Amino acid sequence: MITREPIVIYYRSPKLLKLLRKMGNMTYYHKKRHYAIVYVDTDKKATIMKDIRNLRGVKYVDESHLDRDMYTFDLNV
Repeated sequence: MITREPIVIYYRSPKLLKLLRKMGNMTYYHKKRHYAIVYVDTDKKATIMKDIRNLRGVKYVDESHLDRDMYTFDLNV
């Protein structure tokens, strides 16, 4: 099974979304806040993040920490 990790990309123009769809599996984008979440393969993540940073119109690229945090809920209240 291929492991995938999310990347959060902040962009300036929605024209960039077409290129981001080719880089990985885009699951979500926000029109007003100008960010997108793209899932990429774990072994190719470093090279894809470098390529995305070099694209014109990208403000910021960051790893998503949502999948890494372990959420535990205590039901004994």
